[in-house]
Amino acid sequence: MEQELITLGILFFFALVGGILATRFKQPMLMGLLLVGAFIGPHMLGLVSNENMISMMIDFGAILMLFMIGLAFDLSKLQKIGLKAIIVGLLKSAIVVFIGFNVGLLLGLGVQASLFIGIILAFSSTVVIVKVLEEKELMNRQEVPLIIAVLIIEDILAVIILTFFSGLVDKSSGLIGSIQNLVISMCILIIAFMIFEKFIKPLIVWMLKTNNSDEIMTFLALTLCAAFSYFAYFLKLSPAAGAFLAGSIVASLPEAKRFEKAISPYNMIISSIFFIAIGTMVNFQSVQANIMIILVLVLTVILTRLFAFGLIVYLFANFKGDKMFFSSMAMFSVGEFALLIAQESQKFNIGIDLMSISAAIIFITAVLMSLTLTYSNKLYDPANESIPYVLRKKLDNSSEFIRNISEELDLDNKYSQGLKKNFFRALLGILVLMLSIFGWRKLVNVMVEYNASSTLMMAGYITALSVMAISMLYILFRARKTMRVFSEVFSNATDHRNSGKSRQIVRRVFIAFGMLCIALLFPFAMFMFNLDYKYVIIPFVLIGIFVWEIYRLSREKSSDAELYIKSSSIHSRADLKNGWKI
Repeated sequence: MEQELITLGILFFFALVGGILATRFKQPMLMGLLLVGAFIGPHMLGLVSNENMISMMIDFGAILMLFMIGLAFDLSKLQKIGLKAIIVGLLKSAIVVFIGFNVGLLLGLGVQASLFIGIILAFSSTVVIVKVLEEKELMNRQEVPLIIAVLIIEDILAVIILTFFSGLVDKSSGLIGSIQNLVISMCILIIAFMIFEKFIKPLIVWMLKTNNSDEIMTFLALTLCAAFSYFAYFLKLSPAAGAFLAGSIVASLPEAKRFEKAISPYNMIISSIFFIAIGTMVNFQSVQANIMIILVLVLTVILTRLFAFGLIVYLFANFKGDKMFFSSMAMFSVGEFALLIAQESQKFNIGIDLMSISAAIIFITAVLMSLTLTYSNKLYDPANESIPYVLRKKLDNSSEFIRNISEELDLDNKYSQGLKKNFFRALLGILVLMLSIFGWRKLVNVMVEYNASSTLMMAGYITALSVMAISMLYILFRARKTMRVFSEVFSNATDHRNSGKSRQIVRRVFIAFGMLCIALLFPFAMFMFNLDYKYVIIPFVLIGIFVWEIYRLSREKSSDAELYIKSSSIHSRADLKNGWKI
């Protein structure tokens, strides 16, 4: 007990030192805590060497940090986030994971290590970005709302990926068994969350109306955090995922902002201990040994933010000029989720110290983001002049075309509402289908183990097949309705009078983007099925097909426009001749 108290005192003292250093050099507090933690850790000065206590601090801090992130927004309000932000967030994350994965392979790392590197580079830091924007008084810029919305989407994706890896750690049951347990556990957790939202949350709201003190609300919220975290742990998932859902429930309660304000001082203490405990795991010798890998990955972060994310916001958000560069540079800072992902990678024995590498990348990218953010306008002018005029004109036309569609999607009308409704219902159908498939497989194993009767086996078999068939039909029905609604949106945005032609274009776009999604997510398939690196040719072939199909569509669009102009001029000349005859 004496040793634990001394360790705790050291952590608190050096958390103060790290905060002072970060403030002195006008940097986010996270950087000071990581740096000080690395100095006092077992790999440097050795002032903190109790591995059990460090591990406990990291796990406990991760749970409460994810709980506080869940408090930042209500999951039921996700539908209010514009589809534009969702598309930008999903595309940015998937593209950076894919590029980071291939960079890892080029560096000679294995498939598993390369996938973790891609994920680590994909997510930007909400804490650092918001802090730097506030300090530089840039929060009122036009680009910031989209940046914040994209960061929220990234946080949700990071929680999902963290849960994915935590469910695949136990490989004793084989790949199919691991996927089965993961799917069933995630479905059970989501169903429990939905049941809680529907039936138990109204009781909590009623209780808070009669006992609306800060103390009761605080302890109630922490109880929910502990309960959902334990339930996720019981399902062999990351407890942080349960804490995130608990935070979302509290965020939807009446006067939740008051609770967030009340607990914010404790959040600062907990997050400080978490980051300084993470810092103690950083090994400077490992950083020195992997310095070339770190520099290459930092360069990858810069290039993917400038070109990949810049092109995405240029096309989908119509951010041109300084806006595009500002948005790209604001996303430079690699996020704190990289540390949680790196910690999870240790369970897979990938043969590289990703914890130290991730800490170094977070430190370097945060400094770069802070230093370059105010010079986005100066960097834009020479970059813009280097782009050929013809290419710039084509990009402008594509951006204008996509912007018309995205703005139509973000309008609060019957088309956009129908699109969101059908999309989320299709996802629910997929969830039921996956649960029925893997749940039936699990049920068969249980019935075989307990020697169930053939009648019971047949009844279960028929029931499972019926649920699967109904789920598949429901998914197909919702997918068709989604495509039909999207066709209407496309017609409204482009003034395309031919509804059949619109549906054909939308169908081809859906197929093309389906191939792109498969290609970008293929690294996860290589990880799960332990495929050799030579199979990386498959996603590049799919990307080539996607590019060719989009190119064909753009040529057809240009031909239609030329045909429309020619027909208009012919009609004009005919009208003119008829006018002279009269």
